[in-house]
Amino acid sequence: MFATLGLETTDEAVYREMVESPALGVEEIAARLATSSDRVRACLDKLFELRLIQESFEAPGRFVAVEPAVGLQQLLARQHDELIERQRQIAASHASFVRMLAHTGTRPSDGGGVERLEGMDAVQRRLQELAREAVREVLTFMPGGPQSAAALRAARLNDGHAMDRGVTIRTIGLDGIREDAATLDYARWLTDQGGEFRTAASLPPRMVVVDGASALIPIDPDDTRKGALYLSGPALLAPLTALFDQTWERSAPLGSGPALSGHERALLSYIAQGHTDEFAARQLHISPRTARRTMASIMDRLGARSRFEAGLKAARLSWL
Repeated sequence: MFATLGLETTDEAVYREMVESPALGVEEIAARLATSSDRVRACLDKLFELRLIQESFEAPGRFVAVEPAVGLQQLLARQHDELIERQRQIAASHASFVRMLAHTGTRPSDGGGVERLEGMDAVQRRLQELAREAVREVLTFMPGGPQSAAALRAARLNDGHAMDRGVTIRTIGLDGIREDAATLDYARWLTDQGGEFRTAASLPPRMVVVDGASALIPIDPDDTRKGALYLSGPALLAPLTALFDQTWERSAPLGSGPALSGHERALLSYIAQGHTDEFAARQLHISPRTARRTMASIMDRLGARSRFEAGLKAARLSWL
């Protein structure tokens, strides 16, 4: 259950023994798990560091397990903080990469290169060309929150032409666009047309990648009006495509809303603790069928492939 949070199988087994049998000592846990006492003590050290166990108030020197719901929340919160910091570092690295290219740009050659496009008109012309030439996919970072009316009109036009030809469109915006009617309307239009739109708490600078072969990134991430760099060639495009894919996996599908209702939050909390649909349904005074249907809806909105993954993603988005 906790594997994706840094715990190995033995760590989890020790934690489960302490939850289910609080009176057991190190030697007894080792015997039950058919492992050594030293291995159990190493697991206890890790569990204590992760705040999944704590020293007993009644018996100093002994350790007791933290309530699973509380422990899971603490692990998820810690991972969420690490994720946000990692996103900040990625964004900073990407901005440095852009500035380096802006100072060393050259005309594209057969092997790829960098072309400088001065001003927004030149950028829009190149975007239109890329939309016409795209044959497989267009990947876009849309930072900056709510978008201008002109930018949204241009995006609809370019994306519409591309999707008419069967091109896949994937766009990531900031979570804040969910509160902006115009930008949210564009995002819903895109998904209605067969495209995909997700949001994240933070994003690298604006970027458009077409067919993994060409890309546009701003000359100055802090002022996109200055123009953009047109990149081509596998050496430059591979890391940008990888950056997009990593960010996509950490982002939340547009779905029907950015938050959970009280019943949905409670249901997801029970499931994340390892309880069954039937147990959660009894606690919430709903039918098991309703619990399963609600959980399926939550997983779909989060783009989660398992119930535990749904718990992780919901915690990262502060839905729990």
